[in-house]
Amino acid sequence: MVSDIALIVTAIGVIGVVIGLRQSYRERLRQFEAMYVQRYWTILDELSLDALRGSSSYKIDERDEKAIRSYILLCEDELELRKEGYIADSTYKLWADGMLSQLKQPMFKYVWQRVQKEPAESGTFPYMYLRDLYSRGIKDADPLQISARRRWVRGLRGPTGV
Repeated sequence: MVSDIALIVTAIGVIGVVIGLRQSYRERLRQFEAMYVQRYWTILDELSLDALRGSSSYKIDERDEKAIRSYILLCEDELELRKEGYIADSTYKLWADGMLSQLKQPMFKYVWQRVQKEPAESGTFPYMYLRDLYSRGIKDADPLQISARRRWVRGLRGPTGV
């Protein structure tokens, strides 16, 4: 009888620890995600009105090209963080969809096409995760490869997201 009660109390304690760890993971995720959202808006603030309008002009000034390249680098960085488990499932889906949509905008598409040719020519950033996402899509190119159970424990997965 006493051992049964002790077992129940221990189980409740273990569940409490797991829930506490999950909550601390989720808070860490929120912090990372908020930092990257701030970086995104800082980059968007650097774009000209033509770039924000989705202008099809291929006369991209140096400032816009730098901002677009910064955005592309930010995307790759976010996908690398996803691979390491620092971006929640719901956030990944939202961000990946946004990346693909943004890269279809005329100025972004033009710079992205140029960027894709550069690694072979000059040994610059290969953008491995962004290339994979662009060619295979959100579901097939998710860089995070862990089980659903581990995703839940780490706070990456849940009915309400992060």
